[in-house]
Amino acid sequence: MFEISVAFKYLLPRKKQLSVSLISLMSILVISLVVWLVLVFLSVTEGIEKKWLDKLTSLNAPLRITPTHDYYSSYYYQIDSASSSSHFQNKSIFQKFQSLHSDPYSSEEDGELPFDFPLADRRADGTLKDPVKEVFAILNDLKKNAPDLVFQDFELGGALLRLQLLRSESQVATGKANKSQSFLTQVSYIASFPDQSPYVQNLILPIRTQDLNHMYFMAPHALDHSREDAPAMMARTSADRVAPRLKALAEHAAIRSLKTTYPYWKLPRELLPQKGQFQAALCMQNGKISHVSIPVKNVKSLGKAKTNVTEGVLLCESGLLSFRSNNNETYSIPVHTPLIVEGPIEMQGSLLKESLQQAGRLEEIRFAVQTSLQGSPIEGEIFWEGVEIAQAEIQTDSTAPSLPWVGRLSGKGRALLPINDEKETGVLLAKNFQDNGVLIGDRGYLSYSTSTTSSIQEQRLPIFVAGFYDPGVMSIGAKCILVPPTVAHTISSSSSSFNLDKTQSNGISVWFKNIQEAHLYKEKICAALTASGIDAYWKVTTFREYDFAKDLLEQFQSDQYLFTLVGVIILVVACCNIISLLVLLVNDKKREIGILQAMGASSKSIAMIFGTCGVTMGILSSLIGTVAALFTLQHIDAIVHLLSLIQGHDAFNAAFFGSELPNQLSHRAVIFVLIATPVLSLCAGLVPAIKACRLRPSAILRSE
Repeated sequence: MFEISVAFKYLLPRKKQLSVSLISLMSILVISLVVWLVLVFLSVTEGIEKKWLDKLTSLNAPLRITPTHDYYSSYYYQIDSASSSSHFQNKSIFQKFQSLHSDPYSSEEDGELPFDFPLADRRADGTLKDPVKEVFAILNDLKKNAPDLVFQDFELGGALLRLQLLRSESQVATGKANKSQSFLTQVSYIASFPDQSPYVQNLILPIRTQDLNHMYFMAPHALDHSREDAPAMMARTSADRVAPRLKALAEHAAIRSLKTTYPYWKLPRELLPQKGQFQAALCMQNGKISHVSIPVKNVKSLGKAKTNVTEGVLLCESGLLSFRSNNNETYSIPVHTPLIVEGPIEMQGSLLKESLQQAGRLEEIRFAVQTSLQGSPIEGEIFWEGVEIAQAEIQTDSTAPSLPWVGRLSGKGRALLPINDEKETGVLLAKNFQDNGVLIGDRGYLSYSTSTTSSIQEQRLPIFVAGFYDPGVMSIGAKCILVPPTVAHTISSSSSSFNLDKTQSNGISVWFKNIQEAHLYKEKICAALTASGIDAYWKVTTFREYDFAKDLLEQFQSDQYLFTLVGVIILVVACCNIISLLVLLVNDKKREIGILQAMGASSKSIAMIFGTCGVTMGILSSLIGTVAALFTLQHIDAIVHLLSLIQGHDAFNAAFFGSELPNQLSHRAVIFVLIATPVLSLCAGLVPAIKACRLRPSAILRSE
């Protein structure tokens, strides 16, 4: 305690020791700056890596079991092509698992096998080894001790995606606006949607109001035409098909508010209250009233300088409208005179479901709305014209697969891709499609080819966009379309245009909560495969060994190690300032050191005093840097926004770093800093401490 009290006394700034105090303050600030920089960088990079890994393992799973070439060249796999009960077609892993017989071959019904056909791998009792059923049995045994373990087969294929992008140029979902039509055509990977995974929901992007508006906009159109080479843009469907589509949307999305889509909106006069007064402008044309212009808010002047515009007040009395100008001239407003609201207006509203019963067009849908105009409340019913949905409560859970978009089955927690009543399959597209203007509800088809005995025929599978997912930065994710497993198998088994590596296009995905335990699960599965004698048929890989992710993860890890090393070097240089400070302090305190030694203080105590000074400065710098890093991370979005403004473009590309940077302080980085900084500070203080303890009282007193 004696040494600590003396060290704290030396560190306290004093007027007579201005130079020492300034050097001490500078040393603490420099070390704090380095600590702040190291913490912020390591926290952000660790957070980014965690986000990347979460996205990677949510879709591709932290562990995969894939067939080897020995599996595909084995009797077990090849025998289906020689068996009539298998329709002379090879089976996928899922079909093998569902098959009642491991060996479908019948010597009585099927032809003789060729002499070079693979030999059957049988057990001692003569039964054929079933690698698929046995690997699923191994996973089921693991699941008994690990309830969070989930596994599902996957399949990968390829097809040509073609979407019809029908848009309203004014972005109004009324059907009256001018329409534009374009097409998106892209060769894409087709992957089975991992609906059993509890983590895939984290990748699905929320449904936006513009998507909901677009689905209402698409409801009256003939969807069959979207599968034609040159679909008719303006084709409409019958009213008896429109009403069910609108009801399905209304059932799963409760509209809460609407907004006008034009700078000018035709106000239904039924909304105006009795005995209401509104600032307005009367517009004349050829001596007749053309329309009445009403600002959303009261203004000093409407800015109407034209001779055919008169400013005044719109009066509502007993259902009749009149206009009184500023010159006290009164005009009667005819019934059919348009009332034009200038400026955007948002209104609380709810859809009147009885209007959906016979609705054949969007213009026949009605809303009950409430809003204010110039501070006065207005309410009533309006038709869907000149307005669009501003807010809605969109349901993503359902007790039955009837959602118009991707959702989840209630009570099961299982993700769900819908198939609608018109036999269209809902698909999930990657986020980059959404960024390029694709909306939920867009229609099209997947084109793939099938081989027959005489020709190759094109097949078109009708699809609609049911949602979007964020694939992260993996290159394969940008072109991968997620479809129901049955669809993926149909395309994979039928397509003759894509030659994918069989050892990578079919397998089993295994999910678990803690992805850092992937190597442990791999060891357990490999040991069980070896014990069952089927290890030659399967390859087990963790997420860090995936071909499409390995290089990126290794490079990212190398960058982290490199910057940590650079940070340590900078931290060492910063802590060297402590040497200068303590050397100066030792020279300044020679007399006190001599007095302490004369009073019986040992050399060890003198060394501890100055060593404590170094450690204290390191701890103080660590705390200041940690607080600064915590503050920076909590306001990281504002800092990134400022950097983007300075640069004139996004400081961090969302494709790599996400929509926002991580703002959580890394625990590993904090532990590293809180240990490394005091240790380095102590090491830096050893040189002055050794110098101080080697001073002799007699020499000090003689020099004084």
